[in-house]
Amino acid sequence: MIGERIKAARLALGYSAEQVAAFLNISAATVYRYENGYISKFPSNMIRPLADFLCVSPSYLMGWSDDGPTAPGIHTKEARIVSFALDSMPAADREKVLNMLRAVYSDYIQKAEDKIG
Repeated sequence: MIGERIKAARLALGYSAEQVAAFLNISAATVYRYENGYISKFPSNMIRPLADFLCVSPSYLMGWSDDGPTAPGIHTKEARIVSFALDSMPAADREKVLNMLRAVYSDYIQKAEDKIG
């Protein structure tokens, strides 16, 4: 179940197995083995990071729910990368990055903030 969901989410986002492997610091062959059910026990410490990377909930990956993507508004690969990086940063660093973005791209940021609320 988890392998099928990893593959479906990966393909929906346009990621290669190599990209997922690089993110998890494992081989692409291992990703393929998970996806095809050759390895049935997925390490529990990788579930949350992989779910975040694939924009799905951990419960979706595990087959406990069918809730699908958790970030449907983030459409481009670049936006997902930036979003994931920001979410992974300590609060002080995140605020510095957001202040730089506001200073350099004020028109775009203001439009985005107005749209998001």
